[in-house]
Parts: sequence; C-alpha cells; structure tokens
Amino acid sequence: MPVPSRVHAKIVARLRLVLLRLRLATAVFDCPRVARAAGVVLVLAAAIMAPAAQTPADVTDVDLARASRGVTVRIGSPGRGRDALDIPLELYVAQVLSAEGEPNAPEASAQALAVAIRTYALFNAGRHQKDGFDLCDTTHCQVLRASSAASRRAAQATLGLVLTYQGTPADLYYSASCGGHTERASDVWPKLSLPYLEAVEDDVHDNDPSWTLEKTLDEIRAALARAGVRGGRLEDVVVETRTASGRAGRVGLPGLDPASMNSNDFRLALGSTELRSTAFTLVRSGDRVTFTGRGYGHGVGMCVIGAGRRAARGETAAQILARYYPGLALEDVTRVRTGVAPRETALPPVLPVPPVPPVSGPPKAAYVRALVPAGSRTTAADLERMAGEAQTKLAQRLGVTASALTIRLHGSLDGFRRATGQPWWVSAAVRGREIDLAPAAVLDQRDGLDRAVARAVAEALLAPELDHRHVWIRVGGARYFTGGERPADARVRCPADADLTAAVSAAAQREAESRAEACFAQALARGDDWRAIR
Repeated sequence: MPVPSRVHAKIVARLRLVLLRLRLATAVFDCPRVARAAGVVLVLAAAIMAPAAQTPADVTDVDLARASRGVTVRIGSPGRGRDALDIPLELYVAQVLSAEGEPNAPEASAQALAVAIRTYALFNAGRHQKDGFDLCDTTHCQVLRASSAASRRAAQATLGLVLTYQGTPADLYYSASCGGHTERASDVWPKLSLPYLEAVEDDVHDNDPSWTLEKTLDEIRAALARAGVRGGRLEDVVVETRTASGRAGRVGLPGLDPASMNSNDFRLALGSTELRSTAFTLVRSGDRVTFTGRGYGHGVGMCVIGAGRRAARGETAAQILARYYPGLALEDVTRVRTGVAPRETALPPVLPVPPVPPVSGPPKAAYVRALVPAGSRTTAADLERMAGEAQTKLAQRLGVTASALTIRLHGSLDGFRRATGQPWWVSAAVRGREIDLAPAAVLDQRDGLDRAVARAVAEALLAPELDHRHVWIRVGGARYFTGGERPADARVRCPADADLTAAVSAAAQREAESRAEACFAQALARGDDWRAIR
C-alpha cells in the first residue's frame, strides 16, 4: 500500500533530522586526526526538540515560530529600547543566518553556523538588559534580516541544537574570514581565556587574495583621537608584538598617549570595514602607512568562508564544528541551562489551524490568526474580523478557495523592517499565507489600515495562481480588485520586477504600483481572465 504524500513528507523530514544528529554524534570518528589533536568531545542528546511537520523546503517563519515553543529573544537597536521586538528563537536563528551567513553556502556550513548563532544568542541573552532588550541588531551582537528559504531550512535541520561548555551554552564567536588561521580569543579580548577558542590553522585559504589600505599619519591620528587617544603628533606606527596566529598583537604609536594599544582596539578605531583584520603587515613611506593583510573580522572561532569551503569539499556540519570549536558538546537546548526563559511575546507560537467544515453558498473566510503588539489600539479580534471580511468578499469575487492566514501588525517601523527586510515606505509584506503590516498609525497616514489589509489579503489569494509570473500582475491585481477597478490605460508601461521589489524611494514605489494596476486593468480590458494574464 503506498504511503500518503503528507505522511511520506513527515517521515522524510524526520529521517533527515535523525541522520544529521547521527552525523554529528559520529563526527569524531569520521575525523580522527582532528579528534586526537584537539580532544574533540561531541555529545548529542537523544531527544528531538520538535518533530518536523513538513519537508525542509516548505519551512516558513510561522513553522519556526511554533518550533520555538515560546522561547523568544528580545531584539533592539542601541539607544532605542522601546522599539524592541520579541522574536521566536528559531526564527531569529534563520534571520541572523540570512544576514551573517555566506550567500549560497552549502547545507553543512549553513547548519554549522545556525548552531553557532543559536548558541551565541542563548549565552548572551540579556547583554543589553540596561537598554531593555537581550541583543542588538548590529555587529556588536548579531545582524539580522528577513529569513530566506535556505536559512529557514538550516534552522529547521538543527532545531534546538547548541554547543555547550560545562553544561551551559558556550561563549563562542565567529567571523567572516580568518585568512588561514583563527585567532585565540584572549589575544583579541585579554580577559577572555577559553580552551576551545585557541588559534587553529585553517587550510582552505591558500588562494585568498590580500587586501591593502593606505592612510596618512594624520588620518590615523585623527581616527585614534575620535576613539579617545590623546596627543597632537603621531610619529610612527609599528607592530610591537604578534599573536600565536601571526596577527598583530600590539601596535606602537610613538607620540601619542597611550603609546601602545591592542591591535583589535586599533582596528576598531580606524574602522573595521577599512582595516579588515589584524592579520596585517605595514610599511611606512614618508607620512603614509600601507597595511597589507588577509581575512575579514576578528578571526575568533568559526570562519564563515572557511566553513563553506570545508562543506564544499565534503565535510559535515559536525566536522566543521569540531574544527572550529574543539572540546564542546552538542546538546538539545531543552536539556541545557540557559538564561532565556519562555515568555509572552508579540510573535507567539501559532496555534494549529482547525479544519474548516464544508459549507454551501458563498465561500466563508478561512481561519485567520492575528498577532498585534502589546498596547495596540487595534485588537487581534479587530484585525481578524477585518481580514476575514476581506477574504470572504475577495475569494467569492475571484472564484478561489480561501486558505488560513497569519497576519502580524507591527508596533514600529523598525520592527517591521527587521522582520520583512522591506524599506519604511512599504505598507505590507506578503509571503505565502503570512502577512506582515506596518504600524497602524503609519497605515492610517497612507491609505488606511482597512485598505492595507484588503490589498495584502488579495495578494495572498492571487499568489497561488500567479506564481512565477511578473510581480506587477500580482501587485496590480491586488490593487485593482480592492481599489475601485480603475479604467484601462493603453499608454502605460508595465513596471519591471525590480521597480516593485527594489524601488529607490517612496515616490518610485507608488508610481510603480500605480502602473502595475493600470497594466492589470488593460489586460482585463482585452478580455483576458485574470488567471491567464502574463
């Protein structure tokens, strides 16, 4: 008897998770040289945090929110704690991976980085407690942007897995590129000495190009002055010591006070995007200093570029973790002591969708789940009613079957931007059956909350029939069916996809959306069924 497709999908997803955990548990045997040299101990908890409900390719933000079991991380921007947003842990992992990971990275390296991201978040929970949140959204903590299909798959494949040291989440780090040798943590942060963050050779960087930076002594002195270094004349710049990895350890600054400083502080003073790493040599010619170096970042812990290359040559996620974090144990977060506890959040786990009984007559709204920020004047019931009414009306008009929707109303533009990756002038983001809305006060100043909800619901209903077609068809259709059916205009030029998805300004966005609606109206005027428009 054949296995039903939904059951088959669950079995396959479950097996993928089990196989990953088996690979992680046996990594030390697959890589005996690393094990003997570094004393790798990888321990895998037998329990799985949550069973997979679908194949990894189908993972959504809502799935990851549900899998987080109420555990959230409060994210904010420094100095703006009131705009903090509670993000479910697993969704946060996917969003950071989308920002910090290597584009198009192999699965193994993406999964290894997902484990590191999750571990970092749990160890550092409360780092910005005085600001009113756990972690910031800058390079001081971890940068995040809208999740991608690949980042959601990696988060799903490693659900709940963290690296531990002495029974708690490990204090660990990662950087973009170590340039061929990772750095010892204590050489970057003198008070931080950990046995699993030592300098380790990374043999996948032989062909890395070097970078150069040229600065005058005056430019260097001015940058250091902004960082609090005193003195009116910088006489020279010299590397006084080097670390075990060969990086600059201390930099001498004769003529200034202090006359010597840690190389990492020196790099940050000059600008971490300019002086890309401390793995540099320097040559002075007159009043100009030329830095030549390799790598990007502090170099401590996992090397993101190196991990991708290791995965490309066949190493597993476990082997990658063992290489960069020797001696740590890999465990399920539910068995580990952490500083993060489940709490009520603006993005709670989504409840199971109840079945919709068959009915006769006009189609009715499917299940709508609304999530609103604390203190919102628009209640969840108001939003559910609004979306439900729009869905019922539009589904009947379009001749489609309504499906379950999750609709989130954000409390701030920053929160909306972080969750969706959209610019401030966009009112709504629609991804499958999920809708994110800009704050109600902002929408009231545009076309109104009702109109924004209706357009977003229309786009969600149109999307399944218009998949893989030009964006203007879906956007134009949503505006046409919710905006009074504007007359056709044969003179209009239909917008390119980039005009709608990467507009350079609010005015350009509005102009492109208006053209999309006119093009849609023109196609319907020719007698086309909306499903056939291309």
